[in-house]
Amino acid sequence: MEASPMFFPGREVTIQTQAPERTLTLTIDRPFAPFTKAVVLVARSPELGPDPVVVKIYDPRFLDERLIDVEYHPARPWSLELERAVDAIWDEPFHRRFLHDDPDDPKAPEVIAAQWEKYFRMLSTDCFESECKAYDRLRFLQGSAIPRLLLTGTVLPPDERAMQLSAVVMEYIPDAVSLCDVPPDVVTPELCATLLQVVDSFAELGVVHGDINWNNVLFTPRERPTRVVVIDFACGAVRGEDQDDDAWQENLVWGNDSWCMRRMLEKRGISVPSV
Repeated sequence: MEASPMFFPGREVTIQTQAPERTLTLTIDRPFAPFTKAVVLVARSPELGPDPVVVKIYDPRFLDERLIDVEYHPARPWSLELERAVDAIWDEPFHRRFLHDDPDDPKAPEVIAAQWEKYFRMLSTDCFESECKAYDRLRFLQGSAIPRLLLTGTVLPPDERAMQLSAVVMEYIPDAVSLCDVPPDVVTPELCATLLQVVDSFAELGVVHGDINWNNVLFTPRERPTRVVVIDFACGAVRGEDQDDDAWQENLVWGNDSWCMRRMLEKRGISVPSV
C-alpha cells in the first residue's frame, strides 16, 4: 500500500512509551513504501540523538491484504465505522478460514465486513507481538546481526481512531543495500558464513523468522560490506514455554529459514559456504 499524506516527509509522529513513560515526537524523513504488514518510516527525534531511526506502526488501516481483489475476496478499504464495529464482536469465536465472501452466505454484508476488520486488527496485533518477542529472545544479537530495538509504545493518531496503534522504534541501518541489489562479488565468504550462522541460530534460540526474502537482509556499508543485518520479524514465531518439541518442529518446517536463506544466496550467485 502506498504512503498516505500523513506519512509524508516533514510530518510528525507522536508515540507514548511506557518504559520509561514519556511522549516522544518524531519528524518523518521518508516512508518505506509500499507498506505491507506495517507502516515503516525513517524519522528523527532530538531525544534519541542526531541519527535517524526506523519507526514501525502496526496499523490495520494500511495492511497490504486489504488490496487483494479477486473473486470471493474483494478489496476492503478501511473506515472508522468498521473499526468501531469490531469492538461489538471482539469476544465472539473467530477463525480466519471461515472468512469468505460467498454471495449465498446468510450473514449480512455488514457482519462479514466487521469480521474481516477484526481479522485485520488481529493480524496487526500478532505482527507487533511477534516482532517484540523475537527481538527480546534475540537481544544479544541486537546491534550486530539484527537492529537494536530502542523502544515500544502506542501512537497518538493524527485523526480519529477506535483502537490503539502499537509501534516500535529501532536502529536505522545507514548506507545499506539489500540482498536483492548487493553485488555478489562484495559479499565475502566470511560475511556469508556469518549470515548463515546467525540464521541457523534462530531455531536454536526459539525463533522462526518466517519471512526470509530479498529485502529483509541488509549489507552495510554498501560499497564494501562488513556487517549483515536481518530485519523484520513481524511474520515470525517465538517458541512458548509450554510448546513441545513436535509442535515447535512444525513451526521450523513452516518457516524453513535456513533453507530459504541458502536458496536466495545461490540465486544471487553468491557462493554458499558449508557451515
